[in-house]
Amino acid sequence: MSAAQPIVLYFDYVDPASFLLERRLRSLFQGRESELTLEPLEVRPPPLSLLDPEDGPWRERWEDMAPEARTRSMPLADPWIVPWTRKAHELARHARDKGRFREIHDALFRAFLEEGRDIGRVDVLTELAGEHGLDRSEAKAVLDVDRYTEEVEAARARAETAGITRVPTLLWKDSILEGYPDPESLDRFLAPQHNFDEPQR
Repeated sequence: MSAAQPIVLYFDYVDPASFLLERRLRSLFQGRESELTLEPLEVRPPPLSLLDPEDGPWRERWEDMAPEARTRSMPLADPWIVPWTRKAHELARHARDKGRFREIHDALFRAFLEEGRDIGRVDVLTELAGEHGLDRSEAKAVLDVDRYTEEVEAARARAETAGITRVPTLLWKDSILEGYPDPESLDRFLAPQHNFDEPQR
């Protein structure tokens, strides 16, 4: 059965739960990728202050996701910074236009979550761009002139209009599932629309 309207996953590159949930969904949507849409939602958009990686709720969230990450062969680095992700999302938009979205998207997650790199810095992002098939100079120019800033801000505005305030969140029509769901909750959310059964780990 094919859905007339795709499920939307709201994510941010500094959030381990976002990447882990996306990996689960990708395994379910194999061959049906058009039924899943990814939308950026910055955890901490500028000009808000940066999150402290030792902040209690953030540290608890990170530690809660660490065992799940290990089961999926994705050991989490100990974060020394929680950077703004505006420029990372801009690079992902640029990569989409260049036909390299999947490579850059995954690289951005892994750069922060596994390698502890500061993906809020343009020099780090241009290095990642070059490592994964994009022209470094072009990527730097795009980021320097804020070419995709309006797109990222518009995506956030759409999310807020839909009542989305945190990541990860799944949206299908009027149904919302917030946070990192257990298999039963994810199955209940997906099954009525898509007849999916999540493989047991």
